[in-house]
Amino acid sequence: MTAPLHAVLTLVPAENEGHAPPSESRSGGGVTLPDPVAMARWRQEADARAEGVLTEFDAAILAGQDVAACAHRLLHDFMRWTRESIRTFDTASATSVDRAACASEHTVWMGLGDLAAQAADVAPNGVDRFLRIWLAVVHEATATGQAWLYAR
Repeated sequence: MTAPLHAVLTLVPAENEGHAPPSESRSGGGVTLPDPVAMARWRQEADARAEGVLTEFDAAILAGQDVAACAHRLLHDFMRWTRESIRTFDTASATSVDRAACASEHTVWMGLGDLAAQAADVAPNGVDRFLRIWLAVVHEATATGQAWLYAR
Protein backbone atom coordinates (compact mmCIF):
# COMPACT_ATOMS: atom_id res chain seq x y z
CA MET A 1 0.00 0.00 0.00
CA THR A 2 1.34 3.41 -0.94
CA ALA A 3 1.40 6.35 1.41
CA PRO A 4 -1.22 9.03 0.74
CA LEU A 5 0.02 12.08 -1.11
CA HIS A 6 -0.31 15.42 0.62
CA ALA A 7 0.21 18.45 -1.53
CA VAL A 8 1.07 21.80 -0.05
CA LEU A 9 -0.59 24.72 -1.78
CA THR A 10 1.74 27.64 -2.26
CA LEU A 11 0.42 30.82 -3.82
CA VAL A 12 2.87 32.30 -6.27
CA PRO A 13 2.41 35.85 -7.54
CA ALA A 14 1.26 35.87 -11.16
CA GLU A 15 4.28 37.87 -12.33
CA ASN A 16 6.50 35.01 -11.15
CA GLU A 17 4.56 32.57 -13.30
CA GLY A 18 5.10 34.52 -16.48
CA HIS A 19 1.52 35.82 -16.51
CA ALA A 20 0.52 39.45 -16.39
CA PRO A 21 -1.11 40.44 -13.11
CA PRO A 22 -4.86 41.11 -13.37
CA SER A 23 -4.28 44.86 -13.24
CA GLU A 24 -2.41 44.80 -16.54
CA SER A 25 -3.70 44.31 -20.05
CA ARG A 26 -2.66 41.61 -22.45
CA SER A 27 -0.19 44.02 -24.04
CA GLY A 28 1.39 45.01 -20.74
CA GLY A 29 -0.28 48.42 -20.41
CA GLY A 30 -2.64 49.25 -17.60
CA VAL A 31 -6.27 48.21 -17.85
CA THR A 32 -8.75 50.82 -16.80
CA LEU A 33 -11.50 49.22 -14.78
CA PRO A 34 -14.88 50.93 -14.97
CA ASP A 35 -16.22 52.90 -12.05
CA PRO A 36 -18.19 50.41 -9.90
CA VAL A 37 -21.06 52.87 -9.47
CA ALA A 38 -21.28 53.42 -13.23
CA MET A 39 -21.21 49.64 -13.76
CA ALA A 40 -23.99 49.16 -11.21
CA ARG A 41 -26.11 51.80 -12.95
CA TRP A 42 -25.45 50.19 -16.32
CA ARG A 43 -26.41 46.75 -15.00
CA GLN A 44 -29.58 48.12 -13.44
CA GLU A 45 -30.62 49.61 -16.77
CA ALA A 46 -29.58 46.46 -18.65
CA ASP A 47 -31.65 44.26 -16.32
CA ALA A 48 -34.66 46.55 -16.75
CA ARG A 49 -34.29 46.45 -20.54
CA ALA A 50 -33.95 42.66 -20.50
CA GLU A 51 -37.18 42.43 -18.49
CA GLY A 52 -38.82 44.73 -21.05
CA VAL A 53 -37.67 42.42 -23.85
CA LEU A 54 -39.15 39.42 -22.07
CA THR A 55 -42.42 41.27 -21.45
CA GLU A 56 -42.65 42.20 -25.13
CA PHE A 57 -41.80 38.61 -26.09
CA ASP A 58 -44.53 37.23 -23.81
CA ALA A 59 -47.03 39.70 -25.28
CA ALA A 60 -46.10 38.54 -28.81
CA ILE A 61 -46.71 34.92 -27.83
CA LEU A 62 -50.10 35.78 -26.36
CA ALA A 63 -51.01 37.82 -29.45
CA GLY A 64 -50.26 34.86 -31.71
CA GLN A 65 -47.42 36.58 -33.56
CA ASP A 66 -44.59 34.74 -35.30
CA VAL A 67 -42.63 33.83 -32.17
CA ALA A 68 -39.32 33.08 -33.91
CA ALA A 69 -39.34 36.34 -35.88
CA CYS A 70 -40.25 38.36 -32.81
CA ALA A 71 -37.54 36.67 -30.72
CA HIS A 72 -34.99 37.29 -33.46
CA ARG A 73 -35.79 41.00 -33.60
CA LEU A 74 -35.88 41.41 -29.82
CA LEU A 75 -32.64 39.52 -29.17
CA HIS A 76 -30.71 41.35 -31.87
CA ASP A 77 -32.06 44.73 -30.75
CA PHE A 78 -31.03 43.98 -27.17
CA MET A 79 -27.57 42.82 -28.21
CA ARG A 80 -27.16 45.99 -30.28
CA TRP A 81 -28.20 48.16 -27.35
CA THR A 82 -25.81 46.28 -25.06
CA ARG A 83 -22.86 46.77 -27.41
CA GLU A 84 -23.62 50.46 -27.84
CA SER A 85 -24.18 51.07 -24.14
CA ILE A 86 -20.87 49.55 -23.00
CA ARG A 87 -18.84 51.64 -25.42
CA THR A 88 -18.50 54.22 -22.65
CA PHE A 89 -16.45 51.64 -20.73
CA ASP A 90 -14.21 50.77 -23.71
CA THR A 91 -10.86 52.48 -23.11
CA ALA A 92 -8.52 50.06 -24.89
CA SER A 93 -6.97 50.69 -28.26
CA ALA A 94 -7.75 48.03 -30.85
CA THR A 95 -5.08 45.92 -32.48
CA SER A 96 -5.71 43.63 -35.43
CA VAL A 97 -5.79 40.70 -33.01
CA ASP A 98 -8.41 42.54 -30.92
CA ARG A 99 -10.51 43.26 -33.98
CA ALA A 100 -10.37 39.60 -34.98
CA ALA A 101 -11.40 38.53 -31.47
CA CYS A 102 -14.29 41.02 -31.53
CA ALA A 103 -15.46 39.76 -34.92
CA SER A 104 -15.27 36.17 -33.73
CA GLU A 105 -17.25 36.90 -30.55
CA HIS A 106 -19.80 38.88 -32.55
CA THR A 107 -20.31 36.00 -34.98
CA VAL A 108 -20.62 33.39 -32.23
CA TRP A 109 -23.10 35.37 -30.15
CA MET A 110 -25.21 36.39 -33.14
CA GLY A 111 -25.38 32.72 -34.09
CA LEU A 112 -26.39 31.68 -30.58
CA GLY A 113 -29.05 34.37 -30.53
CA ASP A 114 -30.36 33.13 -33.88
CA LEU A 115 -30.53 29.57 -32.55
CA ALA A 116 -32.47 30.69 -29.47
CA ALA A 117 -34.86 32.66 -31.69
CA GLN A 118 -35.39 29.79 -34.13
CA ALA A 119 -36.33 27.47 -31.27
CA ALA A 120 -38.51 30.06 -29.51
CA ASP A 121 -41.81 28.59 -30.70
CA VAL A 122 -40.88 25.22 -29.18
CA ALA A 123 -38.74 26.41 -26.24
CA PRO A 124 -39.61 30.03 -25.40
CA ASN A 125 -37.59 29.84 -22.17
CA GLY A 126 -34.46 29.71 -24.35
CA VAL A 127 -34.95 33.41 -25.10
CA ASP A 128 -34.80 34.24 -21.39
CA ARG A 129 -31.81 31.93 -20.89
CA PHE A 130 -29.95 33.49 -23.81
CA LEU A 131 -30.60 37.04 -22.52
CA ARG A 132 -29.34 36.15 -19.04
CA ILE A 133 -26.19 34.46 -20.31
CA TRP A 134 -25.42 37.23 -22.82
CA LEU A 135 -25.88 39.89 -20.17
CA ALA A 136 -23.69 38.02 -17.67
CA VAL A 137 -20.90 37.58 -20.22
CA VAL A 138 -20.95 41.21 -21.31
CA HIS A 139 -21.14 42.42 -17.71
CA GLU A 140 -18.18 40.30 -16.62
CA ALA A 141 -16.07 41.39 -19.58
CA THR A 142 -16.91 45.04 -19.00
CA ALA A 143 -16.37 44.92 -15.23
CA THR A 144 -12.91 43.41 -15.74
CA GLY A 145 -11.82 46.06 -18.23
CA GLN A 146 -12.50 43.98 -21.33
CA ALA A 147 -15.45 45.94 -22.73
CA TRP A 148 -13.52 46.23 -26.00
CA LEU A 149 -14.37 42.61 -26.75
CA TYR A 150 -18.11 43.31 -27.06
CA ALA A 151 -18.33 47.07 -27.63
CA ARG A 152 -16.97 47.06 -31.16
